[in-house]
Amino acid sequence: MRTDDLDGAEPRPEPRRLPRRGWRLALGLWLLAAVTRFWIAPQWERLPADYAEETSYQAQSRARETPTGKWEDTPLIARRVDQTLVASGDTAIVQGDVHWSTQAGQVLFETAGIYGVDRRNLRNLSGYGNVDRSGQFLFPTHLQRAVYRYWDPLYVGPRTATFERSDAVAGLAVYVFHFTARDLDETAGFSHLPDVPERYQAHTDADGTLWIEPNSGIVVDYQERGVSYFFEAATRRRVADLFVWSDHFTPQTRAAQLKLATAARLRSKALEGWLPLALLLCGALCFAPGRRRRLPLPGSTPASPSAQGPSAQGSLAEGSS
Repeated sequence: MRTDDLDGAEPRPEPRRLPRRGWRLALGLWLLAAVTRFWIAPQWERLPADYAEETSYQAQSRARETPTGKWEDTPLIARRVDQTLVASGDTAIVQGDVHWSTQAGQVLFETAGIYGVDRRNLRNLSGYGNVDRSGQFLFPTHLQRAVYRYWDPLYVGPRTATFERSDAVAGLAVYVFHFTARDLDETAGFSHLPDVPERYQAHTDADGTLWIEPNSGIVVDYQERGVSYFFEAATRRRVADLFVWSDHFTPQTRAAQLKLATAARLRSKALEGWLPLALLLCGALCFAPGRRRRLPLPGSTPASPSAQGPSAQGSLAEGSS
């Protein structure tokens, strides 16, 4: 007597295939992750088209008007103001002014300049501005432990900043740089003095420390010491000191810079790391296997639980005999 194949083997389920909609969703999420990391993030890191910034410095100074004049000790306030005049594409034209004044408001020294700035890497652009400058205008994002040449409105010439160590300011991780400025011609800034520029030039040397948040390149704290001196151009001789000072960020400027750097750091980490990673993981989840279902043979009816008991086994035995 012929019997059916009832060996109890279960049919293999058909392989689970990801619907076309799932493929599209995964690819869309991965594309969005790439756009966020390699286009949106760099756009946020560019110098804003409406960039404007003001920083203030508390200073102590000794000054005199002639090489043999009497020294006067004066507390000063310095103010740097940057203001974008026009921005086109990746180029910004920025006016930078610096004013040193007494607490009563008497201006002792001031400079003003026009800077051409590359909005992508924050470097001075050759051929722009009232002076042909080089180096950084502002420190770049993703700062390296290296040596940077930079030229900003605080001085009339370039400075060199050299990495020294890692540190923290108010709990924020920073890189500490030491900077130097040597033999800068600041005659124009001291032209209010009796013998400048008719008899002497005025030159400046300075040293200082920068605390910079490395992801954003924002200076969160600053201090310096410097000396300006009468200089005889014909003999290349340093005649006498005329202005000796030390200064640092005011508490208000330091707090504002810390706030800016903290926000910029979080935005950088979000756009370059957290958000792209989340989008990649969401795309990968589209391929996660679901719960498998046992599929019946074509044309068959799923057996009820009672059919698999002893009585069902007995019936099968009788049929086979």
